[in-house]
Amino acid sequence: MILLSIEMNNINEIVKNITKIILTNPQKVIREEDLRNLSRDLDFEQIMSDVYLNLKNVGFELIKTKFLEQQYYILTSEGKDDNITPSQYGVLALIIALSKEVDENIKIKDLKEIFDELWASDVQFLINNDYLRTFEDLGIIKVTPLGKAIMKNVIKDLKLQNLLNLFGNK
Repeated sequence: MILLSIEMNNINEIVKNITKIILTNPQKVIREEDLRNLSRDLDFEQIMSDVYLNLKNVGFELIKTKFLEQQYYILTSEGKDDNITPSQYGVLALIIALSKEVDENIKIKDLKEIFDELWASDVQFLINNDYLRTFEDLGIIKVTPLGKAIMKNVIKDLKLQNLLNLFGNK
């Protein structure tokens, strides 16, 4: 009985610490491996479930995604980010849809051609703020976990055909 009480106290302390780390992390992104290390040998799934509930109680959501063969958790909130313009959201939505339909590794030169007029403003902003990441040595661009998460509450079904239909009706 005492061991169970000690373990519960440890779990509660770890949940509290992980919740604090996630809330205070300026990047809003944390690797699952790092969270597992913080969880020690305790039940990671239970700890993350408790962390998720803590965050949900204060108006946040934790999203799990994969990027470059690693799992990440991203802190999000309801609604859109006021720092991103509608045009930048549109560009990001099209890039996500293209990466799903065509290839996850979109060539930088192809995107520069598609978004020629918006590259210096919208696309560069998305790169500078880590919504997109360029891999110059490979000549490709990828949508980061933060880029995927930011679109969560804006456009639910990011399929290229749906976006083309949406823009075609305007």
